[in-house]
Amino acid sequence: MPVTRYRAVADMPRLEKRSEVDLAARIRTLWARAFLFCPLAPPRGVLRFRSIEEANEARSRLTSQRMRRTSASNTS
Repeated sequence: MPVTRYRAVADMPRLEKRSEVDLAARIRTLWARAFLFCPLAPPRGVLRFRSIEEANEARSRLTSQRMRRTSASNTS
């Protein structure tokens, strides 16, 4: 896809207007695809930790699990 440079914003072509329904459908489709590639990892709800170190460890563990799942699903 070629890159087009413009000297000013006024030189750029106008964007086409989309209806709210069309825009909402496009956003839903985009989010659905994003969640297929990278589903939400943290459990729902409020998690309490005794210290910031414990919270950081839990976050690291969840991130590692999500990376392993993503890696495994890409190799399958």
